[in-house]
Amino acid sequence: MKRYICFIALLAGMVACKKDTVRKGNDPYRETVVPAIYINKDGISPTRARVGEEVMISGKGFEKNKDKLAILFNGVKAAIISLTDTTVRVKVPAQAATGNVAAQVDQQYFFGPFFRVTGVFEMDTLYPSLVGANGAINNIIPVEDGKYLVVGDFTDYGNSGKKDKLNRVARINHDGTVDGTFGPDAKNGTNSTVASAVALPQSVNGYQYLVAGSFNNYEGVSYVNSVALLNNNGSLAANRIQSPNGKDITVSALKGGVSGSVNNMHVQPNDGKILLTGNFRFYVQPNFNLKTVGTDLDSVHLDSIQVNGLIRLMPDGGIDSTYNYDLAKHMGKEGANGFIYRSLLLPDGKLLIAGSFTKYNGQAVNRLARLNADGSLDASFMPGAGADQAIGNMERQPDGKIILTGSFNMYGGVKVPHIVRINENGTIDPGFNAGEGTDGFINNVGIMPGGQIILSGVFTQFNKLQRNNMIVLNADGSVHATYNSFGGFSAVGDNGANGNVNTVSRVIPQAGEKSLLVVGSFTKFDFRTANRIVRITYP
Repeated sequence: MKRYICFIALLAGMVACKKDTVRKGNDPYRETVVPAIYINKDGISPTRARVGEEVMISGKGFEKNKDKLAILFNGVKAAIISLTDTTVRVKVPAQAATGNVAAQVDQQYFFGPFFRVTGVFEMDTLYPSLVGANGAINNIIPVEDGKYLVVGDFTDYGNSGKKDKLNRVARINHDGTVDGTFGPDAKNGTNSTVASAVALPQSVNGYQYLVAGSFNNYEGVSYVNSVALLNNNGSLAANRIQSPNGKDITVSALKGGVSGSVNNMHVQPNDGKILLTGNFRFYVQPNFNLKTVGTDLDSVHLDSIQVNGLIRLMPDGGIDSTYNYDLAKHMGKEGANGFIYRSLLLPDGKLLIAGSFTKYNGQAVNRLARLNADGSLDASFMPGAGADQAIGNMERQPDGKIILTGSFNMYGGVKVPHIVRINENGTIDPGFNAGEGTDGFINNVGIMPGGQIILSGVFTQFNKLQRNNMIVLNADGSVHATYNSFGGFSAVGDNGANGNVNTVSRVIPQAGEKSLLVVGSFTKFDFRTANRIVRITYP
């Protein structure tokens, strides 16, 4: 026992000596790094300027660090014109954008005051973006009389004043104010997301609209399955029928819809047939002519047909069995073996589909395919190896070429930075070069009337330029020299933190005007409040 006591005592002594040694040693982390310079709070004058104009930054320590000092406007180095120990005069550099000014000395960075770079691509501050929608806007389309139909996941628009607000569908005037004549005061809109909308040509019923998404009722009317026909005043186009027990009930004017989510909807101009693509498996049609056996209760049965994310409906909502349909099996053909995220109805009546699929009706197609007017695969479309990862979005230029964006790194065996332009036949267009692209994801692409390309998504850089979720490119893929001075988009979550998922969902030019309407889930544009809609003007 004594041996153990001595051993423990020896260990205790060793620990005590070791602890004492550490206590007497120098702390390697006690060294204080003295900042090379200081920038005064609000130390910039003026607080806004155009590219090429001079501004003064005030602080301390500029003179002694003049050989190492760099002044950065959103990451872009500015030319220093003159300096003293307490001031430095610089010229706002080309490709600067609204945001914080910073200084760099060796590996030290000093973040300075907010500075607005004014330019020619600007938010229209008179447009009522401050109110806007109280939830995401997924789509906006021009309709009659210069008005616009907006759809999404909002439950009111423009503080409408309606009893039941405006649930996911609203019409706005040309000046951005809500059109109070649209939608009944009570029981308006849908119970879930609306993703797409189409304005129909004027008929004996006046102007009407189709809306599609993931809802299952409209204005409280049940069995309105993901697609609805609306009258011009925003009410559901409906019929009154009598149940087997003599009860009058209201039903959708469309015979059927789909069970699941519609991402894209197109109406063929020649015959009014309706193409739907998205995340759904079944066409469903309610049968109201039933009653429960042995009772006096009415019963509704949903007749369903498997269709696999792609379907064409007749104008009355019945299924078109001539489109990608197996008559022998009474079901849709296999279709895409993955999700269809985006589809475009082309001028010749063919349909371009993009997404995460690798086969169509059993044939290999890597995330992109063109379909004939009957839904069969178009063999004349030649994307080669296609995309190596999902294609999330695409847009067609007036010349027929297509911009593709997504998570892919390769297209047709060529390395590309999540964006590529293809010719009408699917081959890659070598005349488009976006350089290194983004450090994140591109969710949306829009084409301006002059051919410029607007990209938005979740990124902080594009070709090493600091950019906040949006960039404007020239038609060849290079960064536009004067359309990128804005501070980009952001969305503020419930906890006040910036959330940048799906910030922009649609960009449309205003006909005959030098302006764009941009919608999405953002709450700020260029660091100004813009609740899911903003109007941008340009020269």
